[in-house]
Amino acid sequence: MLGALSADSMQGRRIGSPGSAMARALLVPRLAAAGLVPLAPGYEQLFEVKGGRDTTVHAGVNLVAMVRGADTSRVIVVSAHYDHLGVRGDQVYNGTDDNASGTAAVLAMAEYFARHKPAHSMVFAFFDGEESGLRGARAFVASPPIPLARIAADVNLDMVARLDKNELYAAGATPYPFFAPLLQATAAVSPIKLILGHDTNAGGAHENWINQSDQGAFHAAGVPFVYFGVEDHPDYHKPTDDIEKVDAGRYLAAVRTIADFVRRLDQSLDSAVPARPGK
Repeated sequence: MLGALSADSMQGRRIGSPGSAMARALLVPRLAAAGLVPLAPGYEQLFEVKGGRDTTVHAGVNLVAMVRGADTSRVIVVSAHYDHLGVRGDQVYNGTDDNASGTAAVLAMAEYFARHKPAHSMVFAFFDGEESGLRGARAFVASPPIPLARIAADVNLDMVARLDKNELYAAGATPYPFFAPLLQATAAVSPIKLILGHDTNAGGAHENWINQSDQGAFHAAGVPFVYFGVEDHPDYHKPTDDIEKVDAGRYLAAVRTIADFVRRLDQSLDSAVPARPGK
């Protein structure tokens, strides 16, 4: 799926483009075949695009699907944005790491948890328009397909394939310290180096990733998050962000590491993650 999503034929998956529709045409049949419950007609949550720096696009499309767990009172959202920068001039910005990698990983986890039922319900969300201002995530939070009060946490993936230094970061344990023990337990068994950080202004605001991807929309709404990603690399937002730069073994190890955390979070959600005030 990683190669298919980041192929030249996907035209960089820019919001509102034919490539974006082609990416959804790859994802939707897989969700349906796995038996996930659609949370919008055909899994597609449409949203209007108003203002901002991209004035040529008027609508976006999130994909939202659910695996029902034994406990449906609190829900874990696992998310990634599937859009990228599209075609500029005669160059296709394939966005293999950013963020075909997170999209393919979320799909793999959706299929896994569909076969191995979780303790709590999980929503798998594929957001559109992240590159133009977290538009899809903000639309999801503004009009959630399930009550926002039921969302216990968001686990967001953005750029999880380029483990050039065999390192993956997890942000979120500073504002939400109850995640730290679960992340440390995952780190202890991970074949890659999982590092907690990039969630404070230490080293400058540019080192704080809280609002740099879709988890920012959840954080602004008071929903706790953990964000998995790698640091910027030379191919970030370049037409050279191609699959040839990905070490398949390290990418698979990163996906398994994130899935291990999601499993731990699911199994200990009620004891580890406090209910939000008034919820």
